[in-house]
Amino acid sequence: MPGLWELLIMKEQDRNIYRDNDTAEYAEILKQTSAMNCGNNPASNKPKSSKGYKYKVIIKPIQEALYGRELKTVVIPSAPDALADRLELLLASKSAGNTGLRNEIVSICDELLRQNHFIKKLSHI
Repeated sequence: MPGLWELLIMKEQDRNIYRDNDTAEYAEILKQTSAMNCGNNPASNKPKSSKGYKYKVIIKPIQEALYGRELKTVVIPSAPDALADRLELLLASKSAGNTGLRNEIVSICDELLRQNHFIKKLSHI
């Protein structure tokens, strides 16, 4: 039981204290409580993440073992008006400080370019 307690409460776990069976019990607790889901919401498909030691060393490997490695897919509409509306929203969100939008912005610009709604300008850097 000291190993499970170590996993539950410590920010940086001592590998000499917990065992594989403690990790399995901890994984079951995380799964049953939806603690690995964003907002602890059981309906959420978005995994919770962190840059902390406990997440990287303990929780992320448990997530990957239970759910596999998650691929992030950006699905965008094909209608030019819908693309332009979404792009406007993303750019406003980005200027407000939201990060992590680059892939979707680039995808929308690529699609608008492909549909000939953008004219690509070459600039010399």
